[in-house]
Amino acid sequence: MSLSVKESRIVAVNRVGENTLQTVLQGKVDLPSSAAPIGRIVWVKGRPALHSCSMDQDRIYVQGAVDLTMVYVPETLEDEPAGLQRVEWPGALPFDAHVEVMGAEPSAETRVDLAVLACEWELAAGQYAVDVDLILAVTAAVEQLQEFTVISGANLARPVKLASDGVVLQPVAPPVKLPVTKQLTGMLEFAVDEDDLVRSILDLEAQIKLEEPVVQEGEAEVKGWVTLTLLYETENYTVKLREFSQVLNFEWSFAQEGLGPGMTLRPQLEVRGEGFVVNDGRSVRVELGVTGALLAEKPQHVQVLTELSAPGGLIEVRKEIIAADSFVGHKEQQAVVRGLIELTEDLPPMREILKLRATAHVTDYEVEEDKLTIQGVLDAELYYLAHSEEDVKPLFRAYVPEALPFTQTLAVPGLELGMQPRIGLEVVAARPDLINRETLEAAVTLLYTVDIVEYLEVEAVVEAVDVEPAPADPPTLTFVFAQCGDTVWKLARRYHTTEEAIRAANPSLQEEAEVKPGDCVYIPRS
Repeated sequence: MSLSVKESRIVAVNRVGENTLQTVLQGKVDLPSSAAPIGRIVWVKGRPALHSCSMDQDRIYVQGAVDLTMVYVPETLEDEPAGLQRVEWPGALPFDAHVEVMGAEPSAETRVDLAVLACEWELAAGQYAVDVDLILAVTAAVEQLQEFTVISGANLARPVKLASDGVVLQPVAPPVKLPVTKQLTGMLEFAVDEDDLVRSILDLEAQIKLEEPVVQEGEAEVKGWVTLTLLYETENYTVKLREFSQVLNFEWSFAQEGLGPGMTLRPQLEVRGEGFVVNDGRSVRVELGVTGALLAEKPQHVQVLTELSAPGGLIEVRKEIIAADSFVGHKEQQAVVRGLIELTEDLPPMREILKLRATAHVTDYEVEEDKLTIQGVLDAELYYLAHSEEDVKPLFRAYVPEALPFTQTLAVPGLELGMQPRIGLEVVAARPDLINRETLEAAVTLLYTVDIVEYLEVEAVVEAVDVEPAPADPPTLTFVFAQCGDTVWKLARRYHTTEEAIRAANPSLQEEAEVKPGDCVYIPRS
């Protein structure tokens, strides 16, 4: 009798936990010595950067700094034109914090996301410095890599019917990480109209768009482009906004072990860019730095035997509890959130809306049968030109936190109470419609992305061995040479003894050491 088994190696990523810490950063920034004094601040914005991340028991330590950018109207004489000024303070607000996640340990993997929730400022006396208060959210998600070897199939050489049972798992596989550190540069051409000559770039937003990648064995080809939105001031001090779609085309090639057909790429990219006015205001040179990673992923399906037996006890098995996050399903759906946004009393009335940006946050969710109800809020950021008696209309920015609440119900096949929905929100488009001078109607298109994961504990068959009946008078002394696939457990079952007896009789197998093919193992008489 000879038993052959099919072993499957499972490599799974299990979510340990996730937590968010909010911390307040305060600081004072001074204008450069050559800058004009501040007449009116249009905005102060912060962008966080992570410098380092380390993990200890139940804690994730993060260090970094928030870069500050300010656009302001300088104080000038009454008849002197006042063009807008932009000032940058890299690393203005350093931070050093820790996030508590129960179960975190140094061997785990962590992902840290940073977001500025609010930024307030006050002009200091003398008009050459600004006091800044900022709320930073630090979110840490901890994952643990687990490896298991299980039996997924078995058969006997002789005509004996095996009885087996099992389940199919879809453990979340670790992605193949493709690091990205790229530079993208290009020229943006403006019209030769004298009224559109660019004086300065006030704000630049860049979005990376990827085409369908080509992934083959050991390599991947990625093509894409950039969509740019520029807020700029012209030479006649008028503020305008212009969008450039499908510019800065690029092709990236990656060669890495583990890549293969059928994989999809999930971007985790950060884009930082600068715009430089050239050619007397007729062109803008854009320089972008793209960092992060593309995560190559592919679902895995593994058959796991939970029972295996043969008549007469011809087979013995060893089982272990394996615990894994098993993928259940994926859902994507777009929906439009509509609502009214009103200016606060401290802001002047609107004449022309230049740009509406929105940021989505999940506040809660509820599972009922196969329905997932997501609740959240949209923060709104509005750039507009105000009503004024002057020829040049002044630029203002309004920030309205939690401007639009929303509730969306998704039908997700396979979803059940107790499963873990991992929810992602992306703002696809934000369209404003001016109702009156103080009110606008916003239509924000959201893309909901949901991955459903179920935490499973399965008692799986991890070893099996065929067993001959014990001889009536076994030999006192037996030496065997270990074969490929042999373990101490298998030898103990095959020769009707115990693991403890074999380890005690073989000094090389102390302290949980395992046999290797070719080892001479002494089997004591039981």
